[in-house]
Amino acid sequence: MLWVQALHVIFMVCWFAGLFYLPRLFVYHALCEDKISNHRFKIMEWRLYYYIMTPSLILMTLCGFTMIHLNYDYYAHLAWLHIKLFLVLFLGLYHL
Repeated sequence: MLWVQALHVIFMVCWFAGLFYLPRLFVYHALCEDKISNHRFKIMEWRLYYYIMTPSLILMTLCGFTMIHLNYDYYAHLAWLHIKLFLVLFLGLYHL
């Protein structure tokens, strides 16, 4: 269980880092004026989204549902978990 929790936190940190960094890349991309920088930012944005953020989101979600599945009796009645799942769903839609 502790390994699943540790992986959940690691993937969550990677996903959130991407959520905060991607808009910054969009700003840099919008401000660049030469063709080489434009191409470079397109590649950086694409790799961040598809190689780091999306796998982190998927693995974080799998680890989270694994933790809920392993201790369902404990987590099923907690109000904060329902709020957290709603907020994660909202952030997942923001990610898309």
